[in-house]
Amino acid sequence: MPEFHFTIPGTERLASLAGIKADLGLVLEYCDRMIQRYAGEHLKKDPFDIVGFTTPVDFLDWEALSTAACIAYARCFVTGIRNRLDESLLDVADPEFRDLHEFVLNLRNKHIAHSVNLFEENSVTIHVEDEFLSSKEICSVVPRHTRQAGVSLDTPMKLKALADWWLTRVEAESSREIQSVLGLAREMPLEQLRALSLLKSTSSEDRNSNIAKRRQRP
Repeated sequence: MPEFHFTIPGTERLASLAGIKADLGLVLEYCDRMIQRYAGEHLKKDPFDIVGFTTPVDFLDWEALSTAACIAYARCFVTGIRNRLDESLLDVADPEFRDLHEFVLNLRNKHIAHSVNLFEENSVTIHVEDEFLSSKEICSVVPRHTRQAGVSLDTPMKLKALADWWLTRVEAESSREIQSVLGLAREMPLEQLRALSLLKSTSSEDRNSNIAKRRQRP
């Protein structure tokens, strides 16, 4: 069945919601990966075990997944090529959702994207021995860097709940927008619709065919 790009005024919001839904889906996947690897109850070795204290954590992996989750979540609330979600909707949500929302955005804006925060500390220290008689004896200067290596162990489960909360609203709004865009399409003549650009196939067969053709070129 031919599928055409329907990029006319009135379809922007629905297109934006598709991207937002994809980003929220990524948040869920990143959080699931963190829980599966490091923060899930299934990792307990016995009923008294505290996950995180006895579970080995690859902190580089944890920070990478934390960063990816925060970036994907924050993308839903910044302007760009698409519209953003309305943060004021959180006014009727659980206060914990608002707190977590602000934390994640701050982590992304002031720590991941920019170094203007309390999540890291850069300093210089000097060693002054008790027996020194003069500052001329100082011979050790140490530049230091410490930073928060990702979110806390209990954050992925909480962030999943927040992302699910947003997804419910995105899906409801998408349903309304689909009906609105459907109405726009039904008001246009078929000839005008068929003059729109066709959606190119992205099937694996077509991709493999294109790769094969490129390899055959001299």
